[in-house]
Amino acid sequence: MTKPIQIKSLTIGEGIPKVCVPLTSSTWEALCEEVRNAVRAGADLIEWRADFYEDLMDIEKTSETLRNLSDILGQIPLLFTIRTKKEGGSCQISTLDYVNLNVAAANTGRADLIDVEVFGNEAEKRELIHTLQHTGAKVIASSHDFSKTDSRQVLLERFQKMDATGADILKMAVMPHEFDDVAALMQVTSTMGKEYTEKPLIAMSMGSMGSISRISGENFGSCITFGIVGAASAPGQFPVKELRMMLEALHEKNQE
Repeated sequence: MTKPIQIKSLTIGEGIPKVCVPLTSSTWEALCEEVRNAVRAGADLIEWRADFYEDLMDIEKTSETLRNLSDILGQIPLLFTIRTKKEGGSCQISTLDYVNLNVAAANTGRADLIDVEVFGNEAEKRELIHTLQHTGAKVIASSHDFSKTDSRQVLLERFQKMDATGADILKMAVMPHEFDDVAALMQVTSTMGKEYTEKPLIAMSMGSMGSISRISGENFGSCITFGIVGAASAPGQFPVKELRMMLEALHEKNQE
């Protein structure tokens, strides 16, 4: 059974999946408008996709921007993410720079959660996770495959390896080629949560074929889903208001 995590006023890991809105603007001025639109739309938490930020490699500017976003959000949790090109992001970055930027973000005390891509340079990533946690931030161990969905056995093994890093939340996103791929991810996520870990899980099958996974997380054990108010950060995302209506409708059916 999942042990919920409390971050500010938000409980992650119980009830209706929480709606996270990614910010993908490249400038501070555009980020300001984007974050205010996300708050007005009713986001439960905000992900700053810093890999889109034009000044990402300037640690001081990135840290200042993170603090300013946190000030705007107040009690709404902020997730800091640098998504690399190899996992579908816009940033080509060395492991050293990736580590330094994430540690700097954690040291501001304003990143409530930090996403760490755990595969590739795995010893460094495991050490990074522990360093980030020592600052008080919660860590999401993530894995993204924009080309395929592996077998059920491989998906389960990847979840287990992510769990072994010590991260607080485990996230997996994959691309389906047939509906059996969508079902495989949902089944593996359910098995992982029931038999192997008490940590909150996030799982999504991307694209239009996988869109059912973005609204049915309450049924198979995924605790966060991603919605948009502007540009999508991954294929298959729904606008926030539509997403929330579908989540609440499904929740009501589950209570009958």
